[in-house]
Amino acid sequence: MHYLPKYYPKFLTNWLFWVIALSFCWLTLTGKAYCYNTISFKQDSIESIPMPNKIDLTTLPIGKTFRVNHPKFTLEFFFNNRDIFGFITKREFNFGIIAHLCFFRSCQESPYDINQVVAMPQEPVSERTFFMIKLPHGLQYNFQGIEFLPIN
Repeated sequence: MHYLPKYYPKFLTNWLFWVIALSFCWLTLTGKAYCYNTISFKQDSIESIPMPNKIDLTTLPIGKTFRVNHPKFTLEFFFNNRDIFGFITKREFNFGIIAHLCFFRSCQESPYDINQVVAMPQEPVSERTFFMIKLPHGLQYNFQGIEFLPIN
């Protein structure tokens, strides 16, 4: 027979409750429980990785910033496996920027591709323009590539 205290019989015997409660306490005290990392977009940062214009999203390292150099524009962005955040560091006034989200890694045309406007042509060009590309929710597929294109 197992000896149980008289005053707290259910408090000490509910071992599953204690295992779950202590594991949640342990997870919140460790640094791995938080889902946000700090990412810095510095002016002309050396830490950004130069990328070609057609980018394979499946091979990007996590927690890094990337730079796309095009003759018409230059931009830096961060990809968190769901959305894209970035700055336009240089852009010609006559041209806008469009983000072509590709179903295939090679960015060949597909009916599942989506184009989102990052900057419109003839908009005033500021020194650093922030942009955000929210990927649509509820899709049955993921995008595997992105391409930044100039528009007239």
